[in-house]
Parts: sequence; structure tokens; C-alpha cells
Amino acid sequence: MRKEVIHLAIKEFKDISRERIYVVAFLLQLFIVIGIVLIGSSYAYVQTYVDDPSEKGTFLVYSEVEGFSDYLEYESIKSVTLRNPNFVGEIPENIDGVIWAEKDNSIGLMLKNPGQFEDLYNPLRRSYIKAKEDFSDEVLNPLSINIIPQEYSYSITDLFFVEIMQTLLIPLILLLPIFLSMNILSDSIVGEKERKTFEILLASPLKRIEIVLGKILPIFTISILQISLWILVLSVRGISIFNMPLLLLFLSIVMLLLFSLSIVFSNISSSITESNLFLTLFMMIITLIMFVPMPFENPFLKEVMSYSPIIPIIKIASNPSVDFLEVGKYLVIYSVFSLISIYVALKGIGKDENIRL
Repeated sequence: MRKEVIHLAIKEFKDISRERIYVVAFLLQLFIVIGIVLIGSSYAYVQTYVDDPSEKGTFLVYSEVEGFSDYLEYESIKSVTLRNPNFVGEIPENIDGVIWAEKDNSIGLMLKNPGQFEDLYNPLRRSYIKAKEDFSDEVLNPLSINIIPQEYSYSITDLFFVEIMQTLLIPLILLLPIFLSMNILSDSIVGEKERKTFEILLASPLKRIEIVLGKILPIFTISILQISLWILVLSVRGISIFNMPLLLLFLSIVMLLLFSLSIVFSNISSSITESNLFLTLFMMIITLIMFVPMPFENPFLKEVMSYSPIIPIIKIASNPSVDFLEVGKYLVIYSVFSLISIYVALKGIGKDENIRL
């Protein structure tokens, strides 16, 4: 990379750091992220209240006692047969726990909500005794019902919170720095026009692609740092973000696409106000499309909406392992869109009618 590009990038970074409005924008993002986390927690609390945690629910059941599962149904405990007693991994989303009924008058429980134990104790006891059909054995060898393992417990509210954050709010948090950085980039270019310095920059030895690179590099770096900071904030709250390198790669491609679109809007704008208007309308439209569910009946529109950047962000960030072939198609598609957008931006950046001196 030529040193002139580095000097331009450093100059842009200094200009950004001197602008108080950009510092305020960063603080605003911080408040928004904290607000989003609080909203997620509040919704999870409400959801927990609506979905009564004392409800018996549905359980994976491994039983060595024949008929035990049938008697559970009489006690309003839904069961899904577990063939292998060696259960490992996370309890599925629609399952409230795991029940092991052994022949030696013992029942083991793994519960998402340990508060359910008291409500389950008597129904489990009645079901087990009826299934064994030996009431005398209960006197000589009392039934033992225990939570296994003892340290396994977490709040059902936290479960709802993780689900809400991973499916909706995490993509919003990760895209927020990119959306706000589009304004900074646009202001930088249109500001050059208003100060009558953009034509001087075009007349310099720098190529158009180098000018664009010098403008984008500092904003790209700031955005990546902000995204990393928000991921750290989420991790403190207990939200795990997986596949960080792949996630940052995809976000970088999306960033390149949106930043080049920001340059396109700057090319056709004669003032910062006009540019901000274009960007505001653009961000309102894409936010509506990406985050607001729309009941499309047309199969073609449904297929198009399935390629929203929200989908790969969720798939990459919320799963410890990803299907690289499935995620790869998103990388390729958005890379192509980014290259096309950069080409359009470079074509328009030096046109006389777009400089408007």
C-alpha cells in the first residue's frame, strides 16, 4: 500500500477524532447497545411471566420402569422417549428437562428451571409407584427423586434472553456501527466538496481507488473496533458469539458494500444535508426489510428475503459449528454485490457533474 494512502487515512482518522458529533455518535451507540440488552432482558422477564415456569411442560424421558411414561401423561407431564440414558449436550429449545427413571427406586432430573422441582415431585412419585405396581416396595425402599447434576441450574429468564438476543437483537447490534459509519464516510466526501478541496484531491497522484481506500480505511477500522467492543459487552452479559473470524469476515464484506453505497450517495449529493437525507431514507428502507417480518406469499419474494444479511449473521454468530457451504453462498453473493457497488462508486467519484464546485 502506498504511503500516500496511509497519510490520507491518518488524516481522515484525525478529522474524525476531532469532530465532537462523532464522539457523541459513539456514546449514542453505547446507550443504544445497553438499551437493547435491557429490552431483551425485560422481554425475557415478561415472557417468563406469561409462560408460567410452574407449568409441568415436556420432558425427555428414559425409563427402566415399563408404563412410567404413560402415567406421566395422566399427570399432565408430556414425554418424549429418550432411548439412550447417556444424554449429552444442550436440552432442546422445546424441552423443559430430562427425566431418568431407574429400577432401583430412583429418579434423576435435569431441569432448565429448577423451580419446577417442587411441582414435579409428587406427580413423578405417583407415576413411578403406579408403574411399578408395588406399593410395599415404596415403604421398604422409599423412592428417591434428585436433580442431576446438582450444580446444573440456570434461570429460565436467561434462556428466553439468549434466544431473543441471538435471533433478533445481536444482528442489530453488530450492524449498528456500520449504519452509523456510513454517515461519517458520506460527510467526509461531501465535506470535501463543500470546502472546495475535493477537486484538488482528485488532481493528486492518488488513483480513485486509492482515494476511496484512504477514506474507507479509518472508518472501517473504527467500525471493527466498535463491533468487537459490543461483542465484549454481550459476552459480559452471558451471550456467546461464535465463529468470530468468519463473522468479522462477513461483516467486513457487508461493510464494504454499504460503504461503497454511501460513496454513491455522496457522489450525487451537493451538500451534507442532502447526503444525510439520502442515507436516512436508505437505512430506513433496509432496516424495515431486514428486521420487520413481512408475510410474503410470492415464492420468489420469499426466496429473495432468505438472502437478507441477518440470516447468515444469525447462523454464524449463534452456532458453535456452521455449514461452510451454506454460509459460503452468502459470502460469494455479498462479495459480488460489493464489487459491483465499488465499481459504480469509482465510476461516479470523478465525474464533473458530481463534483459540483
